[in-house]
Amino acid sequence: MTPPKGKKRVDADDEQSMSDEGVGNLFSGGGGGGSAASASALAGWATPAPAQSQSVAPVTPMPTPLAAPPVIPQPAREAVQEPDPEPELNDADTAKPVGFYVSQNVAARFRKYRKQHDITHTQIVLVAVEAAAEKGLAQVVEDARRAPRFQSKLFAVTVKPDDSDLRGLGPVQLQYKPTKAQRAIIDRLVRESGLPDHTKFLAVVLDQFLPGRRDA
Repeated sequence: MTPPKGKKRVDADDEQSMSDEGVGNLFSGGGGGGSAASASALAGWATPAPAQSQSVAPVTPMPTPLAAPPVIPQPAREAVQEPDPEPELNDADTAKPVGFYVSQNVAARFRKYRKQHDITHTQIVLVAVEAAAEKGLAQVVEDARRAPRFQSKLFAVTVKPDDSDLRGLGPVQLQYKPTKAQRAIIDRLVRESGLPDHTKFLAVVLDQFLPGRRDA
């Protein structure tokens, strides 16, 4: 069937129009509104979408540990032991009670003297010893000795002095409290007197110092 003349031309024109339109859209700049729309579409296709930024938490730096200082070995020191200080001489610290024995007569005179003068036992002893030293220890001891029981002019006998039978000795105990220094002085006087011990020396000294009737 032969198509109508008018119809065939229209179809050819439409095909040509479609072909030109397709070429103009893809490969040529083209003109009019169609070209602008195509360029916008290509620009959108060619330009990549901006990357979304991700928030990153700040990283806190860890503190750097300090290095330990080097240990320097020290030379060993020898321990030096200091000597203990010598104690000072103090009456309150060194005074200790010392006992001695006297006769009943000397003990009674001793207590009476203490009450009359309102002094201590120690003070009485120290005063009596000082008086004996001034008199002379040899004389004090000689006066304290009793005469020998056996006496004879024809048969003179040398009798050894009896230190157990001295005036002032007895069974009554008295006490005093000398310091170390005071006791050292009295001990020295005991040696100088020739008497054997501390008790006999004080008994003799007190008997001759205290007021009242002395021992027979």
